[in-house]
Order: sequence, then C-alpha cells, then structure tokens
Amino acid sequence: MEKDSLPTWSAEEKAAGDRVREAWDEFFRARPARKTDDPFGGHDARLRDVRARHEVELMRYPNVVGVADGVRMRAGKPTGEPAIVVYVERKISRQDLAESDLLPTEIEGVPVDVVETGRITPMGK
Repeated sequence: MEKDSLPTWSAEEKAAGDRVREAWDEFFRARPARKTDDPFGGHDARLRDVRARHEVELMRYPNVVGVADGVRMRAGKPTGEPAIVVYVERKISRQDLAESDLLPTEIEGVPVDVVETGRITPMGK
C-alpha cells in the first residue's frame, strides 16, 4: 500500500462497517442530547480509573491489540452501558481457549466487552 493511500475493503468488510455505523446512528438518534461532556452520566471517572489500573494486564492476553473506555455492544448494537472495551485481532470461542487465556467478563464491577478488529497496522507500513 502506498504511504498516502487508504486501504481497500472487501464487500463483506464494507457491509460489516455499514452495519456498525447504522447501529451507532440509531443509538445516537434515540438518545436525548446531553448538556454535559460526560457521556456516561457520572460513570466515566470510575470507568477510566478501573481501565487504567488494569490496561497493562489486559494487553498481556493473547490476541489483544488494544484497550479503551467505551460502550458495551450486544447483538451488534450499542447498549449505552459503559464498559472497558478490549480489542482483539479475532474472536476465539471460549471453549477453544485455555482457562488462563479467557478475558474477564467484568473487572471491579465494570463490564468488559470484547470487539474483533482484525489486524491493526500503522498507516504507511
């Protein structure tokens, strides 16, 4: 890929991206506009704190490529529930993972959501 060129997406990848975009569009249309910069209604400070204290540990799991504050997704749609989002190159079924490789479903009461991203590479590489 040339340094300034954008990646080309397969029809399947484009369709998947369109579905995610449509789900988020619907989510934001259904929510009333907030008069605050706090998208999680007061929960963001706790979310940031828990994520920050556990991020290094989460990055040690196989297949994990990133960790962020975010919103839990269910059936391809955002729920509005604050969550620690763990990005993996590809999702692997729980039965195919060793017990020690299973990501937690929650940390200190904060849900953990696992999102498949595919391989992440720097642009221009």
